[in-house]
Amino acid sequence: CVPPSLRQAILCFLLSTVVRRLREPGPQFNSMLVHVVRFTNVQGIVKEEVEAELNAILNRLQHGDGSRAPTIADELKDLWETDYIPTTASSGAGYKLPDWDSVIPLLLRVTLSIEVRAINGSALDALDYEQHKETGLTIVAIGGDKLSRGLTLEGLTVSYFLRSSRMYDTLMQMGRWFGYKDKYLDVCRLYTTPELAAWFRHIAAATEELRLEFDYMVSIGATPKQYGLK
Repeated sequence: CVPPSLRQAILCFLLSTVVRRLREPGPQFNSMLVHVVRFTNVQGIVKEEVEAELNAILNRLQHGDGSRAPTIADELKDLWETDYIPTTASSGAGYKLPDWDSVIPLLLRVTLSIEVRAINGSALDALDYEQHKETGLTIVAIGGDKLSRGLTLEGLTVSYFLRSSRMYDTLMQMGRWFGYKDKYLDVCRLYTTPELAAWFRHIAAATEELRLEFDYMVSIGATPKQYGLK
C-alpha cells in the first residue's frame, strides 16, 4: 500500500481538481506528479500501488465505507477544513473556495476520470494532451528522468517529490510548482523532504544571485568578458 503521505497527496489531488472544475467550467487538464526514484521498474510498482489506492477510494465513494471509520467523506472534509480553507484564506490573493456541499457531488466523477500513467523512456504511456483538448485529461504522472528533463505537465496542482538529488536538472522541476497558476495557486500542494527543501532553497538562491550579477553587469556597462561572471 502507499505511505500515508502519498495517500494524503492523492486526496489533495481529488480536492484540487474539484475546485478547478468548479472555478473553470469546461475541458481542462489536471495533473499530479509523483517522482520518487529514477528506476523504471520501481516506477512500475509505484504505478500499481497508486492505482490500487485510487480504486480503493473509488469503491468507498461508490459503495460506502461499511464499518470503516472515519469514512472517506469524513477524511476529505477534514482535509478541506484543516488545510484548504485556512490555506486559501491566508493566500492574500482573493481566492475563494466553493462550499463543501458543492464539492461532494463532484468527488466521485473526478475519481472516475483519473488516469495513472508511467512516464519514462520504456513506457508506452504518453501525455497526449492534443488528443484530449476537447475533453480534458486528469492524470497522475509517475516518472523519473523523463519528467525531470522538461516534459510539460499541464494543470499541475499536486507534486509528490521524494527523489534525493543534487543535480540541477532534477531540482529545476521546482519551477513547475510555482507561477502560471493564477486561478488555482491556492490549491497547489507540494510533498517533499526537509533535505530536498534545503537543496531547493540553495538553487533558488543561486539563481537569484546570478540574476543580480547580470543586472549589476548591465548597470556598469560591462561585457561578460570584462566582468568575469562566476
